[in-house]
Amino acid sequence: MRRFKWTYLVACIAVVSALLGGLVISSVTQALPEVSQQAVALIPNQASSGTEKVTLSCQYPSISNYAGASFSYTVDIQYTGGKESRRFDLQAKVPDGFTYSITPSYGSSSQISAIMLDPTKTYPDTLSVMVTPISYRPPAPGEYQISVAASSGDIKDSIDLTAVVNAKYDLEIKSSTGLLNTNATSGKDNYLNISVNNTGTADLEKIQFSSKTSSPTGWSVTFEPSEIDLLPAGDSREVQVDIKPAPKSISGDYLVTISAQPEAKNAFGSFDLRVTVLTSPLWGWIGIAFVVLIVAGLGYMFIRLGRR
Repeated sequence: MRRFKWTYLVACIAVVSALLGGLVISSVTQALPEVSQQAVALIPNQASSGTEKVTLSCQYPSISNYAGASFSYTVDIQYTGGKESRRFDLQAKVPDGFTYSITPSYGSSSQISAIMLDPTKTYPDTLSVMVTPISYRPPAPGEYQISVAASSGDIKDSIDLTAVVNAKYDLEIKSSTGLLNTNATSGKDNYLNISVNNTGTADLEKIQFSSKTSSPTGWSVTFEPSEIDLLPAGDSREVQVDIKPAPKSISGDYLVTISAQPEAKNAFGSFDLRVTVLTSPLWGWIGIAFVVLIVAGLGYMFIRLGRR
């Protein structure tokens, strides 16, 4: 009887072991395909590290300059992962009011729209990207974004560049007629108009006027208005100038320099005006009267001496 119990116990242990062994084997069998799939999935990821790609880079991606000036960038471009040379199209996006050109950084000044790249080269090719504002539309001060891209099929890359435009202060003055000469009478008020133009990209405040003449003393040059409080960028104002030569100025040509400058002294404009001084008509009439008196006196003496 005891022997039967031991036999029964061994049989039960065998059955339990068989059942547990089947579950383990089944779990291992199911796990193997997953491990195999994961191993297969890793292969493409490892291979992608050596796929084809193009890279754009720039050592100085942000440049500052005055309004109206150009911005020049040197962009490196490199193609890797391929087996033979490949053509890449080049393109840039610039803000409204700008134009651009792409040229090789050395060896040629011709504009290009595509480049052949060799993947076996260990160093990048370089491009010169020139961004220029339209001449008749100077940009307002601020930051402007530029994008340069290279593409060949689904292989592409781009780089963002920045153009920082600084304010440009500039002032121009000239006679309203465009003439650089005028006539004036000694001792008299002589009026003419000048045009004051803000040719910069920033407002000018408290513009003051001054003058300098080649005459030693006695001349007066005044302005109406005597000061311009504010002149916005691109605007112009007319100013009346009164040039009054000294009363005893000798007839001839004199040089008058008219200047304008804001209080901040960030701009300056001037021009030279040739002033031809004419003698006052009064002196002309006095001269004529003097000649008449002389002629009359000579006639009188001639008549008296003739009677004798």
